[in-house]
Amino acid sequence: MSSSTESKQTSREFKDNLQLLMHLPMLSGLPLEPLKLLAYLCRRQIFRAGQFIFHQEDLDPNAYLILSGRALLMLEDPRELDLVEMGEMTFVGGLSLFCEMKRIYALKALTDVATLTLSREKFQKTLEQYPNIGPRIFEATARTIIRWETHFVREHLSQCSECRNRMQIPPT
Repeated sequence: MSSSTESKQTSREFKDNLQLLMHLPMLSGLPLEPLKLLAYLCRRQIFRAGQFIFHQEDLDPNAYLILSGRALLMLEDPRELDLVEMGEMTFVGGLSLFCEMKRIYALKALTDVATLTLSREKFQKTLEQYPNIGPRIFEATARTIIRWETHFVREHLSQCSECRNRMQIPPT
């Protein structure tokens, strides 16, 4: 491949990455310059069917945007338990960009899966370079967590008194 062809392919991939990142709730509404830097710092990865993208308890510093394919979110320990299938435009592991933490679940490719991957190190460097974006990202992330919790409480805890007791939520 000629360097001109490689340059066009790299430029097209960069533009595609930028468009994808602009639509992530965690990053939407950010100024263009930090988004461009993040788009440049992301890398694309392919995981083959049956391959784990990460395991439960891993200290994986990456966040993954599934570009194509299907993956299974699952618990591995103490016994395997399938949680939910994930597909195109699902963003997984975003909290790992903020700090080191063990994965509470595993993610396994059901088909070949293409991801846009961002590492904590590159994300943190972008925050250092553009400190004014941090509060926006934290707020968007908090809103996403609140939506998850609200959904969980409404859909699950309302049906499960044992879970409500464990979480010390009074009966309704």
